[in-house]
Amino acid sequence: MRHLPERFQCGINLGNSLDCFEEQGPGKETSWSNPPISREMIHLFASSGFDMLRLPVTWDRHFDPDTGNVDDSWLARVKEVVSWGMDEGMMVILNTHHEFRWLTPELSRLYDILPQYRRLWQHIAAAFSDYGDGLIFQGANEPNLMGGENCAWGSGNPNVRASINAINHTFVRTVRETGGNNARRWLCIPGLAARPLPDCMKDMIMPKDDRLIYTIHCYSPDRFVFSRKDETDTPYLDESCVLEIREMFENIRRYALPHGVPVMITEFGAVAKKLPGTDEWNTRERTAFVEAFLSCANQLDIPCLWWDNNYLGSGDEYFGLFDREKLTCRFPAIVKALTENKRRIGHD
Repeated sequence: MRHLPERFQCGINLGNSLDCFEEQGPGKETSWSNPPISREMIHLFASSGFDMLRLPVTWDRHFDPDTGNVDDSWLARVKEVVSWGMDEGMMVILNTHHEFRWLTPELSRLYDILPQYRRLWQHIAAAFSDYGDGLIFQGANEPNLMGGENCAWGSGNPNVRASINAINHTFVRTVRETGGNNARRWLCIPGLAARPLPDCMKDMIMPKDDRLIYTIHCYSPDRFVFSRKDETDTPYLDESCVLEIREMFENIRRYALPHGVPVMITEFGAVAKKLPGTDEWNTRERTAFVEAFLSCANQLDIPCLWWDNNYLGSGDEYFGLFDREKLTCRFPAIVKALTENKRRIGHD
């Protein structure tokens, strides 16, 4: 099995900024109510100990489906942010995110979507072909159908999973054909909804390429990492939660690693919750979660990236660790756990 270089260690997402989509107003980087990305934000991440930056980008409404040409202003902005990350010495992961309006993994639609997807990645890859190997491409975020058994919360069916394999193969072939540094760039591909479910992982068919990364998103145990406001919801990391984390990684060991390519968890996290009857955040519990999660990941040589969306209250999506407006760290104990327990056993 091929291993990632040692520099793939500890990462963070710059979420809910360039991954804006139509319902929020196309092209509005601030439509998630976050401030525009600044060089200072990225410096804050890097100086805090993170060496990987994932940059989610939604290209829908910013490119011509017939030609793949991306709006000049949008592409320039993405390039600017990518360059800031690389200037800080960070590995930058650039993806296509929230493309669910058109990138639907159905066998009946592949004839229409694959040419459009290919044209888009031809343009993106060509625009970044001279960027060094500190830039990584991720072909899709969480490809899935938004409903029924095929939605992000299930493992779909064989036809949906086969469609995602076709999308992944198209992505790898398209990027490699653009040449330049793209001929040897690390490329990330997910399974259905990037979920660590046995069927999703078993049915992956890897393209023949020696610089692939299988990317997975892990939000488990649900009752702890989200705030569902139901009877199962808990701010406490009990032994059953830790057991569920271990079982999830055992599934990754059994069903993902046998594909023979490195695995990277490009999203994980746990929202902030108030302890019952207090004004105290469950920071100790979240810190213990990070330590338990990364302990399992490190045993399998898997680097991980925290999902940070700059949401800093209490609720179902409050994953923020940093205040991007004030350029401060709100949860230093969690950041310390992330950076001190980072992957250390990679191979060059």
